[in-house]
Amino acid sequence: MEIKMKKWFSSDVNNLDDLKKEYRKLCFKHHPDMGGSTEDMQAINSEYEQLLKVLINKKADSNYSEKSTFKNRDEEIDAEIRLREVLEKIEILEGLEIERIGLWLYVSGNTKTHKEALKEAGLKWAHARKLWIYVGTECRGRGNKDMDELRAKYGNEKVKTRSKIKKLLNYFLQKKADKIGFFYLKCIISTT
Repeated sequence: MEIKMKKWFSSDVNNLDDLKKEYRKLCFKHHPDMGGSTEDMQAINSEYEQLLKVLINKKADSNYSEKSTFKNRDEEIDAEIRLREVLEKIEILEGLEIERIGLWLYVSGNTKTHKEALKEAGLKWAHARKLWIYVGTECRGRGNKDMDELRAKYGNEKVKTRSKIKKLLNYFLQKKADKIGFFYLKCIISTT
């Protein structure tokens, strides 16, 4: 299954990491909360899911077994899509620091004010770590690794929240920003 024409994603997308980075950039630019249209965001989500399936289907069968994280490609695709949906629900909340490690999300910061929204999105409070966690994959027992070990093993990414960009946008709109200020804001949005 190959996508004949990509409207939103560049041809430089050759692996899952590239796809996720480009998807995040497109979200910042085209999400309805950021001034984009719902139709564009739906088209981006659809193309993302298609590309996700293509890239995962390119993986060798040896990546999947009973002992691996995913037993088959469909499980991996479903996990990635669920993670994206959870991120969309929580990245608009103000004051949160979100870190992705593998297919897990670790949320800290001003979480008390967003407790119910975090629960509703599927996160659970991890008393030992003193932060909220979204478990994107099946847990295979009690892990006692510290955060640095997890980052080294699975890789990590700090998720930029849309609430920070929205604050900047509102600031410029309230101040009736001049063209230079608005241009500066557009540059910030396009580089995130």
